[in-house]
Amino acid sequence: MPRPLKIKIFMDVSASVVEEQVNAWLAKLDATIIKSETVVTSVAKGDSAAPFIVVTIWYELPASDQERPGFRAS
Repeated sequence: MPRPLKIKIFMDVSASVVEEQVNAWLAKLDATIIKSETVVTSVAKGDSAAPFIVVTIWYELPASDQERPGFRAS
């Protein structure tokens, strides 16, 4: 049975902050990225609006040897 995908979401009003968060997370990740999506919207800030960036990443962790097809226990 396939394992469900994991999801990681990053959000901020600053593109550079989101970029730093994503890069730091990717540097320590041992997984396969399946899909990523970026949405830019606006949020109210007093009498004006500011951009708000949301990056969603779907990923899966490596399968253990026992979960791999053809695995045999000795």
